[in-house]
Amino acid sequence: MNAEYIAENESKLLNELLSVRDLFCAETDACADNYSEQGLAVLRLCPGMTLKAWEILAERHGLNDWLTVALNKNMAPHLSHVQGVLQELSYKTEHDPLTGLSNRRVFERILDQEVERSHRNKTPMSLAILDLDNFKVINDTYGHLKGDEVLIDFAEMLSHAARRYDLVARIGGEEFAVIFSGVGIFKAQQLLQRLLEKTRELSFNTPDNKDKFSITCSAGVVCYKGIVEPRIHELIDKADKALYEAKNSGKDQVCTADILDYAAVKKEGLVHANEKKFLFTGN
Repeated sequence: MNAEYIAENESKLLNELLSVRDLFCAETDACADNYSEQGLAVLRLCPGMTLKAWEILAERHGLNDWLTVALNKNMAPHLSHVQGVLQELSYKTEHDPLTGLSNRRVFERILDQEVERSHRNKTPMSLAILDLDNFKVINDTYGHLKGDEVLIDFAEMLSHAARRYDLVARIGGEEFAVIFSGVGIFKAQQLLQRLLEKTRELSFNTPDNKDKFSITCSAGVVCYKGIVEPRIHELIDKADKALYEAKNSGKDQVCTADILDYAAVKKEGLVHANEKKFLFTGN
């Protein structure tokens, strides 16, 4: 029934729906996502159409932003369909489409939450930024499809190797971030060294399957102890600079930045400088 309905009605119905969309949305912001108290729903009766047939058409032609309403008073399947579409859209807005990792939007939100928690509880947290070494050479030598394969496998390795309560995100082309909750600088270094070892163990076939190649990555990490006022952008900047140092020092290594709180503490005090440094850098 679904296949028959689609075969008989797809072309005519599609032309009509797309014409309506173009008429109302092409020149104005009438189809914007923002809610307005004044609005109008445009309905089109589709006798004989089932919800399954609509799902097929919507997926095939990008019509998931259209809302269906049952005429037999049974709203449950249609509400479930709307819920599924909303969940899919929500997932897409928060995840990188290639690797499935959290995207930069989620990264910045979780980082803000972790820094606030660290500041409130005076507990440590660390931020690491990782970048694949010589990734442009991989794209130029083996093609972008092979480059995508490298990114996907690297992301999967990061996701499985990280602790389940840490956030792993893709924040740029070949740039990734890990937020280590409740971890000081020494522990973060140890965790990152393991990640670099697992990166070296990854192996890829060349496009002609005649050879194999491996990859490495560099990482910069910074720790926040929750003592000074939270400064998200400074934390990211310090991790970035530590990453650049790792790159400039030969790549395939971890470099650390000064602990954000330690640099802000005045030199005067009863604690000796060396004791103070140990106090801040210890986990």
